[in-house]
Amino acid sequence: MIWVLGFVLLARFSLATTIRVADNSSATAAMRRSWTLTRTARLGTTGLCLLSAVAVAVAFVVLKWLGAYVAHWAGLLMLATTGGNVWVTGVLVIITPVAVALVLLPLALAPMGVLLACLRERLDGGTGEARVPSGAPIG
Repeated sequence: MIWVLGFVLLARFSLATTIRVADNSSATAAMRRSWTLTRTARLGTTGLCLLSAVAVAVAFVVLKWLGAYVAHWAGLLMLATTGGNVWVTGVLVIITPVAVALVLLPLALAPMGVLLACLRERLDGGTGEARVPSGAPIG
C-alpha cells in the first residue's frame, strides 16, 4: 500500500521540477501546478513514469554489465600494483560495475527529464498556462 501511495505521489508531482525551472516559480507553487496539470492526465502521467522507471532500470543493468569489463581490467591492474593482494582486488572488482553504472547513469536520466518537459508542454497546451478541467475552481 505504501508503494502504491508513493508511486501516486511521484506521478502527481513528476512535473514539479520542470515547472520550477521553466516558469521560475517557487517550489510550493511548482508542486501545486504539477498537481493541477496531472489531475486531467493521471493514466498518461503514471504510464510515462512507469516507462521512465523501466528505461532507467534497464539502462542501469546494461551499464552495470558493461562495468564488469572495466572491473576485470581494473582487477588485473590492482593485482599487479598491490603484489597480488586478493582482498583489495576482490573489493575493487565487486564495487567497480556499480560505480561505472552510477557514473554513466545521467546519460539515461537526461532523456527522462526531457520526456517530463514534453509532458508538461502537452498538458499546458503549448501556451504555458495550466488547463483546468471544466467544473474545477480557477485559482
